[in-house]
Amino acid sequence: MPRAYADAVQLVEKEARRRRAAFMSNSETCSIFNACDRAISESIYSPISTPEFDTSAMDGFALSSVATHDASSGSPVTFEVKGTTTAGDEPHSTLDDPRDGVPPCVEIMTGAPFPVGEDGDQFDCCVPVEEVTLVQNKLSNRRYMTLSKPAQWRQHRRVAGGDFGQNDRIIEVGERINAQHIMAMASVGLTKIPVMRKPRVAIFSTGCELLSSQETSHRFMIHDANGPYLTTILTKYGADVDFRGIVHDNPTAMENALLEALDEEKYDIILTSGAVSAGRCDMVPGVIDSIGGRKVFHKVAVKPGHPLLFSVLQEETAAFFGLPGNPVAAAACLRFFVLPYLRSLQSQPPEQPHPARLQVPKSTRPVLSFRKDADIFRPAILSPCGQFVQIIEDHSPGKTKPFMHANCWVHIPSGVDQICDGAAVEIYPRDFV
Repeated sequence: MPRAYADAVQLVEKEARRRRAAFMSNSETCSIFNACDRAISESIYSPISTPEFDTSAMDGFALSSVATHDASSGSPVTFEVKGTTTAGDEPHSTLDDPRDGVPPCVEIMTGAPFPVGEDGDQFDCCVPVEEVTLVQNKLSNRRYMTLSKPAQWRQHRRVAGGDFGQNDRIIEVGERINAQHIMAMASVGLTKIPVMRKPRVAIFSTGCELLSSQETSHRFMIHDANGPYLTTILTKYGADVDFRGIVHDNPTAMENALLEALDEEKYDIILTSGAVSAGRCDMVPGVIDSIGGRKVFHKVAVKPGHPLLFSVLQEETAAFFGLPGNPVAAAACLRFFVLPYLRSLQSQPPEQPHPARLQVPKSTRPVLSFRKDADIFRPAILSPCGQFVQIIEDHSPGKTKPFMHANCWVHIPSGVDQICDGAAVEIYPRDFV
């Protein structure tokens, strides 16, 4: 009896949680330049507030908004420019008293600190350079600025701590680091961060029909699509992946290949694709039994990917996934079983689907039918607005061309046998979040 999809995923996540503590104990320090797609091993908090001081949001002039209250085109207000502050400069802290009744201002560049101290209290805002007129007194070499409209209190002024506050959380333990995290951590001065070691994965493709560079081929052999695809997705996810080649449909060869990988005692996951069903050449389940693997489940009520095998190897330290041989079926099992294992292993919460509305092409019937005894995963195309999704009609698990155009998966839960145009459905990004 095939295992229900929800039950199978729970078992996958349970096994990952059993190994989580040992996996996370091997954290390491990483430069933020190399941290993208790694999993953070402890929550990171901002060590400072940013900005650390009030700064200007514009190139312009720091001045007192009160002094501009009566400014108009017919009666502009004049300020004397007492100095210039650019980003990275020390702020002006002492200024001369107003001369001839003309209030002072400070030329200030974007990102520059506002004047501080008693004198700084009267410089509460910034007026953009585009809104003023500059005049140079050639005799005294003094600079003046005139303004023809009132300024607002604290306009164009970035307040200290207005971005990050000290001890604000930037990233939570287990999260995968993305480029925005890198930007945030760099902005508060972090250069090295603690990360989990990369999950280590070994991949084998199986089948006498697969072309191998070491053997003479004939025209009835085919190219291996699974090895490169699985390696690429897992590498993008942040794993350290070894593609260990093609193994022919021979139990001894398969057993030797697996034992050789296990002898290295470094892999968290071992994957095979193909030879996992119930045919004459499907030797993987028997080989796993012969090397002492503990079978968690074999066969799941999903389409595609029904023959999936999940076991535990090497004294309970390495997980084994036997994926189907058809490329789209292997992709589905990777997406909905292997990646959840990795998420749980790295203390990440289960992925949640996104809602969308099904859009059925006018060329087909307005109602789509499905087998109700299995969870269905169909490659699909999500509209640019992210609201509507169209299932790819040619969804054969052995065809790669239709799958190439998909950007998401639609999940049809078991028990649902029909979905009409406009119905709400659950979608997942094609690769991962």
